[in-house]
Amino acid sequence: MSSTLAKGLKLLETLCVSREPIGITELAKAADLNLSAVQRLLGTLVQQGYAEQNHSSRKYSATLATWEIGSLVLRDHLYLRAVHPVLRQAAQNTGFTAHFILNAVPFVTYFDKVEGPLGLTYSSVPGTSVPMTLTAAGLAIISFMPQDQIDLLRRPAERSGAKFEGFDPAALAPRITDVRERRYATSESGFRKGVNSVAAPIWGSDGLVCGALALTADENELRPDVFTTIGQRVIRWAEEATIILGGSPYPRTFYE
Repeated sequence: MSSTLAKGLKLLETLCVSREPIGITELAKAADLNLSAVQRLLGTLVQQGYAEQNHSSRKYSATLATWEIGSLVLRDHLYLRAVHPVLRQAAQNTGFTAHFILNAVPFVTYFDKVEGPLGLTYSSVPGTSVPMTLTAAGLAIISFMPQDQIDLLRRPAERSGAKFEGFDPAALAPRITDVRERRYATSESGFRKGVNSVAAPIWGSDGLVCGALALTADENELRPDVFTTIGQRVIRWAEEATIILGGSPYPRTFYE
């Protein structure tokens, strides 16, 4: 791997994660690079149009060039074309916000969403990664991951500014058993306080769980007393997405 390329990508990622323009010293600390390397790489990023400097504060920020490239990647992506119609149906039928959340063990990444009239406009935006142990979607995925992926939960990791401290999977054993029996997972005030979620796993054509379909809403709208009813509907939509992607839902190996 090219050391210079790796450092440049790390610096660009740090710029993208920052919510406001950031100075060179802060960038060096956040990206774990020395000042001279940051200055040199920033010059290249600015020259190529991926970063810009605020002339008054002298701080740097990422430009929309990274968004433009990401949009091109998504344009013909199988997941977006195949699963988005299912999300739209789920949001329209329940009124909740429907998410397609990817397995990026030990994280989950919000890939696509459709907001329903009862949904939350401040729900996680596509591209956001969070530790999978904090969400209903993450639990739905973990419950059907192969052992080699479950073992990754033991190791600290970082992705797009999100940090995972490492976790003993054995602590989730009772909840995993429950999810495998119900075939869906739930959370009350999980990743966000006052927000409830119901999620079911989605499999890809390789036979591995690739993500989850989740419905989220304010705790007053998506109440625990409707979890069972909503859970059955989420299972159906997740199975539909699985079949569209060429996968087989709920492999027998998890029930033997």
